[in-house]
Amino acid sequence: MGTSTAHCRPSRSRFIRSPPTPTLFSTDLSLSAFSDLFTKFPYLTWMANTTIVAVSSTIFSVTVATLAAYSLSRLRYPGRGTLSSAVFFVYLFPSTLLFIPMYIVLNSLHLLDWLPALIAVYLTFSVPFSIWLLKAYFLTIPRDMDEAAAIDGAGPFRTLISVILPQAWPAIIAVGIFTFVYSWNDFFGPLIYLSGSPDLQTVSVALANFSGARVAQDPGLIQAGTLMTLLIPIGLFLVFQRFFVRGIVITGVEK
Repeated sequence: MGTSTAHCRPSRSRFIRSPPTPTLFSTDLSLSAFSDLFTKFPYLTWMANTTIVAVSSTIFSVTVATLAAYSLSRLRYPGRGTLSSAVFFVYLFPSTLLFIPMYIVLNSLHLLDWLPALIAVYLTFSVPFSIWLLKAYFLTIPRDMDEAAAIDGAGPFRTLISVILPQAWPAIIAVGIFTFVYSWNDFFGPLIYLSGSPDLQTVSVALANFSGARVAQDPGLIQAGTLMTLLIPIGLFLVFQRFFVRGIVITGVEK
């Protein structure tokens, strides 16, 4: 009829299916990764080690910093200015430069692979900052209160307990949160000083050790471990948010 047969054939493109478009995120939500985290790995041991280190570092750091800050800001004795300048210099000194000297000292004393040694390292790194922050807050408290307490027969320690601390809780809580989060999230400290004891690993080091081999096979497991690690610091900040913000603001503003 003069009509080409090519026009009668159906186009092959109609029967060729395009490949599915890859998606970056999966919509299949499952809580099995959380159960696998606790059953296949000693996650509770890692959390216990991290909690012991973080809580102990926070308690000792806040105690030492409070006493030192009170001494530098309220008491008068020879050499106080020099000592205050030394604390400020140590605070400005980069902590990463102390890793090798601290390792040599702890190794010579046979204190490596021991949780109290790691706590002592955190005290060395966090106390200067805590002292400087608390000292700035203590200076905003009027000295008339110290004089009134002295007239009533209170000594320096009694003045600290009854006069200074009730007014300094925002700064103390801020210092505690800073120290807790620093020791909780620290990676290089446990990696360097606890490398010979797998049973003493903290969460940050443990997640880094097994994430490389499993991230391609089970990324949900890594995400579950990271999420569980973040819950405690976030909850701590939400509970003490009002005191934390107040301590930071008042520290930098003179009354």
